[in-house]
Amino acid sequence: MTCSLTRFPKRYFLFFLLLIGISACQSINKKVKYYSTDITLKNGTVLKGSTSPIANDNFSFKDAVTSKKSTIQNKDVQTITKNLPDGTKEYAQFEIETSKKHEKKETILGAYVVKGDLSLISYEATEHTRTTQNVNNRQTFVNETILAKHYYLKWSNAPGKEVNMGTRKAQEEDFMDTALEFFADAPELMKKIGSEGYQAKNIKKIVEEYNAFKGKK
Repeated sequence: MTCSLTRFPKRYFLFFLLLIGISACQSINKKVKYYSTDITLKNGTVLKGSTSPIANDNFSFKDAVTSKKSTIQNKDVQTITKNLPDGTKEYAQFEIETSKKHEKKETILGAYVVKGDLSLISYEATEHTRTTQNVNNRQTFVNETILAKHYYLKWSNAPGKEVNMGTRKAQEEDFMDTALEFFADAPELMKKIGSEGYQAKNIKKIVEEYNAFKGKK
């Protein structure tokens, strides 16, 4: 038995094509924005131009003079200064722990969120998500590629440790363990964590307050 499109009702065929089109449109990434950037490579070369988001293992660079595009590997970079609409962002190479047992470490090209005795570092990585969306009373899949931010707390002489930014109870308990490890010597700050809005999502404010407290001692 063979299947023929002539036997398939035209209205259903057109609806099927519409669903494919909607799904395809949803899966297309947003236009990449480039921002003015100064880059110093490990070999001493200084580059001026603009870059795409600094994420994963490499990023795109557009030369300010020639407008020529190239791909730069994160591992070849020493520092980056990127000018964004909300201010300047400074990138550097940071060692981080990749397991809770402190067995594995790696180096990432991350950005300072807070720079101080205790620094808060952010690192972006692309992640693929698939969700469902209701279209014309029917469920269809939506594929998206997003830039997910990971945050790390880092002393100047030690590898960074990731902050669990989740909101579920187990993740909140994990954040309390992190707070006890990094902020235990600031008892007034510790009293606020877990209450008064001092949750994982407020990590920038917490680190800034901690550094201010340490600066007064």
